Amino acid sequence: MNALDYNLRKFKLKDISQRAELLETNFSAMDLSLIKKEINLVRRMRPAVGNYVYHTSLNFSQEENEKLSNDKLLAIASDYLQGMGFTNNQYMIFRHYDAGHPHIHLLANRIKFDGGIVSDSKNYDHSEALSRKLERLHDLKPVTQSKYVAIQTSPNNVKVFPTKSTFRRSPKKDEIEMVLRTGQASHKMLVQEKLSLILNQPKRSMPDFIRQCEAEGVYLLFNQATTGYISGITFFYKDFKAKGQALGSRFKWMEIVKQLDYDQNRDRQSIIEANSRTISKYGDLTPAGNGNPGDGRRNDSTTAVPHAEKLVELGQPHFQDNENTGRDTETDGANRADSGEADRLPETDPGFSDSNRGDITDWRDAGHGIQISDDEDDALKRRKRRNIGR
Repeated sequence: MNALDYNLRKFKLKDISQRAELLETNFSAMDLSLIKKEINLVRRMRPAVGNYVYHTSLNFSQEENEKLSNDKLLAIASDYLQGMGFTNNQYMIFRHYDAGHPHIHLLANRIKFDGGIVSDSKNYDHSEALSRKLERLHDLKPVTQSKYVAIQTSPNNVKVFPTKSTFRRSPKKDEIEMVLRTGQASHKMLVQEKLSLILNQPKRSMPDFIRQCEAEGVYLLFNQATTGYISGITFFYKDFKAKGQALGSRFKWMEIVKQLDYDQNRDRQSIIEANSRTISKYGDLTPAGNGNPGDGRRNDSTTAVPHAEKLVELGQPHFQDNENTGRDTETDGANRADSGEADRLPETDPGFSDSNRGDITDWRDAGHGIQISDDEDDALKRRKRRNIGR
């Protein structure tokens, strides 16, 4: 009743412009004594439940005030209550005007009309994930600092992922120090953000994805077999190079492809052309083309790539030319199994494990040119395959 009293007091503020308003309720009246009676009728079905009230507020950016009409806020509140499990419960929705930003308060009885109860287990996580989803569905300004990120896979479908370190690689200590020192994000952070903004849009075609990445200065190199099958992807931005898994699980090829409208045969030529543009811009630095100095093969890193000595590579294992790496030139991904299972959050996919080494090296010290290692899960699959029958 304290939560209810708090909201009712907002109706009595002296400043009329600051007074709250009731947007919607399924109580018969706003008389306090009648509200108590109606609540007690429902509580009799679950007398042992102590914390029966759910009270939360949804807060929005001041920039969106004009488009947040009462009808819009009611639609958001309705989706929120339903997403949290309040589908057959007593509830009230208030709009407050006494803060510097638009916000609404929701009160609900956790005990349902049929005697069931809405669980409050992990409700903070559940609420945060649902909020990210509603931002996408209702075209709201998304919160960036969150444990979850929402991806719109179709106009009416949004999936939510946890932003764990394996989903988007956390900045390293030297990157954080650089940001504090210069006030500028690292190239790795910029690439992560640019890719996230592109992938957060409704499902795009592969040519659109490539075109938008290049418009943002991010060039792509796909590890494409002669059959057209792709087993990995590397990103180039200015003097920065990183495999997908080095940026985070979301940016691995097998996760990117889930977020795009992709067909291997239809999009094969677009990918070949993208590879050609990337090689043209960053140099034809293939293993056969640059080798080590003095071994009878060219080392074009100085002439083919501007400022090649500054080119930084993330997550690329080092293999000397005479080293037996055991890497396959093609990877059969037909039997790949995703490791993620849907958890209890609404339409939520978990992050995926990634054992990336995260090596950072100078381009010229690597002893090779542009190469793409298979994703770690590909390598693991091959090792398991080789161990069969041993």
